[in-house]
Amino acid sequence: MKVAVMGAGAVGGYYGGVLARDGVDVTLICRGAHRDAIVRGGLHVDSHWGRFDVSPAAADDPSDVGPVDLVLHCTKLYSNGEAVPMLRPMVGDATTILTVQNGVTSGQTLADEFGWDRVLQGATYIEAGIEAPGHIEQTGSAARIEFGERDGSTSDRAKAIEALLNREGIQVAISADIASTLWTKLVAVAAIGTAMTVSRSSLAEALSWPEGTATIRTVMEEIVAVGKARGIDFPPNVVDERFEAAAEEAEHFKSSLQADMHAGKPLEVDELLGAVVRMGREMGIPVPASSALVMALEPFKGGGGTGS
Repeated sequence: MKVAVMGAGAVGGYYGGVLARDGVDVTLICRGAHRDAIVRGGLHVDSHWGRFDVSPAAADDPSDVGPVDLVLHCTKLYSNGEAVPMLRPMVGDATTILTVQNGVTSGQTLADEFGWDRVLQGATYIEAGIEAPGHIEQTGSAARIEFGERDGSTSDRAKAIEALLNREGIQVAISADIASTLWTKLVAVAAIGTAMTVSRSSLAEALSWPEGTATIRTVMEEIVAVGKARGIDFPPNVVDERFEAAAEEAEHFKSSLQADMHAGKPLEVDELLGAVVRMGREMGIPVPASSALVMALEPFKGGGGTGS
């Protein structure tokens, strides 16, 4: 199977690197110093399962790649407007695009461009960062991709992708309700990451304040209220479970939104909690806590702010 990773930064680069390590034909789509370093000296990965070095193909223009069997779409959500149309030269008659991004909107964005017969939605659970151009560090025992068809079926293409991804360094599962999977992840990612970013605090610090605990739980409840209004079937006690799971990892919990703020990069706030606020407004569901957090990040969402 021929694979392209669109947006091969820390997360996409890690998954692409694991596949390349095991002999899969992979091309990493990335830019700048990171791409240049991979072309010159290969990709170096430090992971929970050990260090490895690989030399996958790397390109900055999908037109140089041609049609592939699978595109792992791993760009930041705010890049979709530019990145999604760029996929077209890689999409042939038998191509599947698996979006491995945060949020709940990317699948529809891709389907609007290519149709649902070309798109699968997925969520990933991983801690990874670019230590230096061409060098990715993955930490912790989780490097999980959960994905599925919109109708919950276990299709032939889903089984083929599951088999491709199921290897040391990647945990993979086919979801019987991918919409629930995506929204359940959003409950934690959007509430906790946005609260940490607005308060300029670690999760442990945020939970040490009564206002921090109350804000995070309230935002989680608002996300669930909007999701339920859209027909999402959440697991029982989803707020309690997501909150308690995060609290147990509070000392080590990291937020990519907060990391981007500190680095002065654009923020995914419009596509994460901002999407919930827009949906709530459209359906007449009050989301005041979520709205306040989104408003607080408005001056920084385009990048350039250090968040200090």
